[in-house]
Amino acid sequence: MKLALMLLPLAAIAPALALSVGETYDQVVAEKGAPLGISSAGSVRILTYHDVVVRVRDDAVVSFHAPDKAPPANAATEARPRPAPANYDGPAVWETDFGTAIDQARARRCRVLILFTGSDWCPWCKKMDAEVYSQPEFARYSHEKLVLLKLDYPEHTPQSDELKAQNAEMKDRYGVRGFPQAVVVDMGGKILTRIKGYQSGGPSRFIQMIQGEE
Repeated sequence: MKLALMLLPLAAIAPALALSVGETYDQVVAEKGAPLGISSAGSVRILTYHDVVVRVRDDAVVSFHAPDKAPPANAATEARPRPAPANYDGPAVWETDFGTAIDQARARRCRVLILFTGSDWCPWCKKMDAEVYSQPEFARYSHEKLVLLKLDYPEHTPQSDELKAQNAEMKDRYGVRGFPQAVVVDMGGKILTRIKGYQSGGPSRFIQMIQGEE
């Protein structure tokens, strides 16, 4: 009797939500559309919709519930970038976690630009940041078309051991041997184009280089 009562809420919402445990991330997005937000709690990704909160681990749904149930206390909400209007005047938004960037790209159906940089020691990295990445034109374009992921390899700026390990693994995975370097990948992490070194011409030329691969 108690078991039946415990299972009733999930059974009641399941038909309306058209979800089931074991579905993949892509299946959820296909059924529900892009989530309103993406959170993380350890190895679990939490997708928030107006009518349901979905928990995904290893690309499979492990549970879902109505949104009135509070998320775990250790879940850190990560705002999902939205396409920006043409008059957007804010800065470019950079992620630092590869998994989060890929999740956002899959939700938005767009590509990821991975920037490999030595922010506190590499002069050409600083020059690219000043002339391209910090410019309003690039910020507007990236908010509409890209998820941005910055992988930094500083000499003086402190980093967590976890971040150092991730960045080292990513550097090896994508065969990066010099900075700065921009690698544009698809939603699965496959390389679409690679832009090595400093590129003159400002954001307009850099955007053209990216668009040339679309």
